[in-house]
Amino acid sequence: MKKTKAGSVPIQAGQAYISVKQAAELLSISQVSIRRYLGQGKLRRFKFGARTLLRQSDVLGLVREVPATSTTTAT
Repeated sequence: MKKTKAGSVPIQAGQAYISVKQAAELLSISQVSIRRYLGQGKLRRFKFGARTLLRQSDVLGLVREVPATSTTTAT
């Protein structure tokens, strides 16, 4: 995929894109956290005019399964 000016990447057909606010709501975290992930390179931004959009699949990729631990208590 060819980059455009200012390092933005063209929107791809067939992908679902969401806003920073929607991403934060989806993960139940703050918009500041989403922007921090953008700054750290953990998420990739796509520009549509002045809007910053994120690929929904990338946002969901931040979620990882945590293995269940056995917690037994003596009774």
